[in-house]
Amino acid sequence: MKRKNLDTTAVYVPCNLAEISWKNKLIKAGYEKGEKTFGSLLRISYYLQKEDFEKLSEDVSPEYPFLKDNREIMSASPGGLFRCLMVRAEGEKENMLIAQRKDTLYLGYGRDYRKVNLQGVPVEHIALEEPKAYQEHGVFYHRPSHISDLNGQNPLRPVPERQTSFQVEQVVVLCDEQLRQFQETGLKDDQIFLFDYSDKMWFDPGSLCWHCVLVKGETGKEGILVDAEGYSYARYAAFASDCDRLRLQDIPVHYEHPARVPEQKKTRKRKEPER
Repeated sequence: MKRKNLDTTAVYVPCNLAEISWKNKLIKAGYEKGEKTFGSLLRISYYLQKEDFEKLSEDVSPEYPFLKDNREIMSASPGGLFRCLMVRAEGEKENMLIAQRKDTLYLGYGRDYRKVNLQGVPVEHIALEEPKAYQEHGVFYHRPSHISDLNGQNPLRPVPERQTSFQVEQVVVLCDEQLRQFQETGLKDDQIFLFDYSDKMWFDPGSLCWHCVLVKGETGKEGILVDAEGYSYARYAAFASDCDRLRLQDIPVHYEHPARVPEQKKTRKRKEPER
């Protein structure tokens, strides 16, 4: 780099992509499109259709399936080592370098992938899948007595609190029959599983966020978000129509007897893509 008279000062730009586009982050940090760009420590190259690459470039999210699938091989150590994915559109030279540390993405730009030594680096051709749209806000009701008070089926339901954000702190899985009973007759009854996790439920007035327990069944998608507010019944509750759309990664899960922990599925080793 000295022979080429290149500036060796590096600026690492962590991007919280829920707040601002990655392009604005890079530009704000001083990135110039006309300047030479260097990327290293590449791990996997992805070949996308051009329109998919453009879509990805506009708004990169850690929730893209291909990023989640390769989370374990990416790493980022600002000031040190970055292990990246290289993403480019099929037939194009320009590429994007993506590394991840926890929930933070680090993004870089490469002008010509052919100038990077990719010998021995596996290659995959993919069609870009959209990230999942997560439910991040809920309408909480005070002292509901039936599931219809929460899911909009009761025209005389109680007046709700305003819709605010929530954070699941604990998941409780009931057998399907227990969940049905809880939804229909048990919302106002004391529940041992709510008593056990009373420290996981509170409302933060500063951030207007409900910290709650998610109560769901073994097989269905729907669930109930509960803030017992120090009690052992559903003093405040909201309906979740699809628990798959909740952010539950790394959230502890308790299976209330007779609900059973599902058997671990055998993971298949990832096949090396054909060259």
